[in-house]
Amino acid sequence: MVTLVDRLRHLSEVGTVIACPEMTLLAGDHDPPIVVGAGEITVLTPMSFGYTLRGTPSDFGHALRSLRRIDRDPYDGTQRERLTVKTSDGADLMAGWTIPKVHVPESGAWIFTGEVEALSFHENGDFDPGTEVAYLLPQQHRARVILRRFFPPALGDGMPTKSLRVLGSEVVLTLDDDADLLIVRAPASNVLIPCYAENWLGEPLRILFGQLIYPRFVLRQSDKWAMGWVRPSPRWMRDSDACSLWQGDDELVDADGFWESFRRLLAYVAGARDERGDLNFEANKLTELYVEVIQAARGSRWVWALTYASAVEALVKLLGLEGRARTDMDAKALKELTLAVDSFHAYIDAWEGDPRPKEPAKRAAGRLLRTSSVQALRQLVADGWVAKDEFDAWDRLRNRVMHGSLVSLYSTAEEDKLLLDLSRLFHSLTRRLLQNVDPDREGGVSNSEAE
Repeated sequence: MVTLVDRLRHLSEVGTVIACPEMTLLAGDHDPPIVVGAGEITVLTPMSFGYTLRGTPSDFGHALRSLRRIDRDPYDGTQRERLTVKTSDGADLMAGWTIPKVHVPESGAWIFTGEVEALSFHENGDFDPGTEVAYLLPQQHRARVILRRFFPPALGDGMPTKSLRVLGSEVVLTLDDDADLLIVRAPASNVLIPCYAENWLGEPLRILFGQLIYPRFVLRQSDKWAMGWVRPSPRWMRDSDACSLWQGDDELVDADGFWESFRRLLAYVAGARDERGDLNFEANKLTELYVEVIQAARGSRWVWALTYASAVEALVKLLGLEGRARTDMDAKALKELTLAVDSFHAYIDAWEGDPRPKEPAKRAAGRLLRTSSVQALRQLVADGWVAKDEFDAWDRLRNRVMHGSLVSLYSTAEEDKLLLDLSRLFHSLTRRLLQNVDPDREGGVSNSEAE
């Protein structure tokens, strides 16, 4: 069987030159093309393609006006041009958005050059609805060792395959060790919906391995059409390995724990809804937090501390703990505090001095009746979800780094322990969040402590 990877690998190898006897640079919707010509696309890196198009516009005025559209609103990406091509083997490809540079020689065709991020195709036919994505795996990384150990042995001449049940759908992962790829397939369902699933399937990998893992190959199919892409795939960086959720003494032996973590993460991502109750096409908030700490790990130690301290508070909010009624006080103590706050409010209302401090003072007193992030974390320490050293690291660093105090520029045992404990706190809160997730619960998933 010819797979998506088989069909698209020849478009993805770095250094490959794709001859294109027909290239079209498009302007706005329903506008004539800027130019039709010929040229080639070169695979520059796993993150980009470069192109050269040689051709002379039939309407110079239209071409120049269209090429200047982005200048009028540089924040509107739809003001860029789009490139479509026909390759020498007859394939029609969409190369996507671009901002070309133009060279007009004294004689001969104009030369358009630039970069695009992806190549894609569209075809009609009869297909099995679903999603298929393939991720590049670096040869020298602990993730490769983990996956080799955790996949069941291959059957016959096949490749190692693992099937997981997530929210009523069957997700199949395949390790293509020779091609340096991890392939994930999911049939279309009312949960794993094509065009959403192609993003969701990779989010657990970013969290588990602490890397900016995005698919190199994507296939989206309905019963009547299919679309495939070669997409940007960032390089893995060892600097961010400490951001990975999957680490510790059992990281190379606990296969069941790894796959259960993947299931829970995918269920959490696929089951989440935005404030309006709609599906999330963009990354889940939890995944976004991991992307932030991954990128911070590639910066300075101060940036690491700032980002982790903020991400911890964001996770406390995701858990639904901050702002809820106090649970660390018995009913009698809470009633006494409520009466005290009410009396303070009455006193402030009756005060006849400068009115400007009145509302801030009342709000500050009112917050005593609601759980703060500090109180929520202390309760998690008491419940055994968070280690005391993890909380102490956050409590010690968060105000210091947020208000301009630098952490040490140099690695010491004490400073490194603080930063690593802060990272462990982030992972402890993630595991607490996943504890609320039922990956077998079709039609919904509990996303917060409050539920």
